[in-house]
Amino acid sequence: MTDPVALPSKRGHYRLQRQKGGIGYFGQVTVAVGAATKPARGQAVWAVDPADTSSIQPRFDPELVDAALRGAEDGLGLLSRIGVDVSNLVVHVTHVQLNLTDIEETAVRTAAALAVAGSHAPSGRFSAAYDGGWRPVVNPL
Repeated sequence: MTDPVALPSKRGHYRLQRQKGGIGYFGQVTVAVGAATKPARGQAVWAVDPADTSSIQPRFDPELVDAALRGAEDGLGLLSRIGVDVSNLVVHVTHVQLNLTDIEETAVRTAAALAVAGSHAPSGRFSAAYDGGWRPVVNPL
């Protein structure tokens, strides 16, 4: 794990747990968002402790790790849409809760996006919407 986030960083957390058509959907993501202190390959970095058995891990769940990282970048896009300068921000994905029954890629991606957005925006500014899969949306003012 590298540390391109300058402290203090802002923290974000989002839990999406819903049912649609009798199917459970789950995604719960925690992030740290801060200014980049050195170049990184992207604006989203996997920073989950490899020994954390309560979180998904790249070796066992690569598609969910990818969903969390893409969601973190989506979250920066949401912030940019409401006027936040994200050009020097980097997101550390620090935890993605493991759920053996209902964890689902669009729920994880959306939870990551909303965790990032929630780290810098007022509560209620963003929400999750379902349309064949979960996606984050900007709520009107």
